[in-house]
Amino acid sequence: MTRLMTPTNGNRRARQWFRRGHRWVGLSAVVFVLFLAVSGVTLNHASDLGLDRHYVGWSWVLDAYGIQAPAPSASFEDGGHRGTLLGERLFLDGLDTGQRLSMLTGFVAVDQFVLATAEQGAHLFTSSGELVESIDLQAGLPGPIERLGRVEGRAIIQSSGQLFRSDAEFAGFEPWEISPSAEISWSVPTPPDATELAALDAAWRGRGLTVERMVLDLHSGRIFDMSGVLLMDLVALCMIVLGLSGLLLSNSRYRRQNGAKSANQD
Repeated sequence: MTRLMTPTNGNRRARQWFRRGHRWVGLSAVVFVLFLAVSGVTLNHASDLGLDRHYVGWSWVLDAYGIQAPAPSASFEDGGHRGTLLGERLFLDGLDTGQRLSMLTGFVAVDQFVLATAEQGAHLFTSSGELVESIDLQAGLPGPIERLGRVEGRAIIQSSGQLFRSDAEFAGFEPWEISPSAEISWSVPTPPDATELAALDAAWRGRGLTVERMVLDLHSGRIFDMSGVLLMDLVALCMIVLGLSGLLLSNSRYRRQNGAKSANQD
């Protein structure tokens, strides 16, 4: 009797430990599984929720991502306004205009408008920073825009040594010969001061990380670098173990129930 009962008791203890392990693995993984489910559904509807248009403003999160504003590649001041190029993003008075430029060649304030030029085009803004019009000048100029200025309420562009003057609405530019009495006020780059740099840094960082990207990095674990990825891999492994152990426990229970029925029938 003793030899017959010993394996049975051992199998029973093994099943008990197996069930306990299954239960603890499930309890340990349930929080992560719920988070993965919620974040996955959120990412599926990111556009509907506007997560790609909302930005994270927490400084400690931005610091963790290493999001820092680059040094200005060009900055001009005129008429109480400042235009600055950070990376490829054009800022007007510390606010992101939404325009992307490879180069900023000039910046002037004329009447109630502000004009910024790149190599092959010009962007006209209101004094509050609202884009009025983007003008493609590539076909009408002999070369790239070298510099920008203003004279008598008009904007002046220099391209390949030639001058071009804007019309009254700043909708286009035509060749222009300078008159002896005209004095062009050319746009000259000047560095922003410490206060302006701080405002630019805050504006850059404020639109440097979308909520969608942060949720995606949390979902994948990449927000914590390699340790986060390994943690999510461990959660995935736990889910695999839960699935397999659940199948084994279900199969074992089914076999025991069928064995008990057979024994009762005998």
